[in-house]
Amino acid sequence: MGGVKRGKISNNKAEKLKSNLVASNDYAASADADLAIEAVFEDLGVKQQVFQSLAGHMREDAILATNTSYIDPTQIFEGISNPTRFIGLHFFSPAHIMKLLEIVRLPTTSKDVLATGFDLGKRLRKVGVLSGICDGFIGNRILSAYRRQADYLLMDGCTPKQIDDSMRGFGTPMGPYELQDLTGLQISWANRKRQAPTRSPSERYVRIGDLLCEAERFGQRSQKGWYAYVEGDRKPNEDSFVTDLIEKEASEAGIERRTFTDQEIVDRLLAVMINEGALIVEEGIAERDLDVDLVKIHGYGFPRWRGGPMHYAN
Repeated sequence: MGGVKRGKISNNKAEKLKSNLVASNDYAASADADLAIEAVFEDLGVKQQVFQSLAGHMREDAILATNTSYIDPTQIFEGISNPTRFIGLHFFSPAHIMKLLEIVRLPTTSKDVLATGFDLGKRLRKVGVLSGICDGFIGNRILSAYRRQADYLLMDGCTPKQIDDSMRGFGTPMGPYELQDLTGLQISWANRKRQAPTRSPSERYVRIGDLLCEAERFGQRSQKGWYAYVEGDRKPNEDSFVTDLIEKEASEAGIERRTFTDQEIVDRLLAVMINEGALIVEEGIAERDLDVDLVKIHGYGFPRWRGGPMHYAN
């Protein structure tokens, strides 16, 4: 009803939309559906179980779509018949506002199913961008590289607030740590745990985010994450627990922390975005630099007047 309160839609339209919604805890209710979009927690086993249940009730030609943010869809759909109907439809939070829809093509996805994905995006007034398969697809793969570099800056001398303020100054609506607190630290924590067995031992790994989650600091919902929050207020407040933890981790790692200018912070974070974007195009995950820019602008708040990271690099 938020749209009604803000004057976006009328009461009549809201009631009509609600009347079109049918909720059920029985997979049999999906029997006549043309398309199913799964959006459960980022756990491979849970997602596989959902699709096994859906496939047991839906038609053989019904499209099965996963909203996964990171997991390889070919693993999610393992054992399901008619693989030509599989596709990734990755919406961005909050889905009713964010314009981006990453449309992930599997090796088995038919042209008709791919076209249907783009048509659905158009009907929903989304910006559809084609993506191949890699860990995180286009957007979250760049986001992971961006967050890693932000964590390196934390260890080397910055605070979360300084990094967030620097990126706000560049033009993003919020910085990486404010964003994590908004979406929930447990999401990226689960992904890091999933990646742990295959992580290269030569990769520099910063565990501060893991330690915050272990302390049950999951962001705004728990009123503490990278920042502290007052109930009913989303304003981030610096927290000595976090700054002390950063200094302790850096000291134990033998790092001599130093100061960074805002421009140095922005340059480092943009460099990893640009480099990762270039690799994504080089590997064929994205077809064009433009696709990377569309993802960053419409899914991650990259300032439009700067044209996206690839345009900015040029």
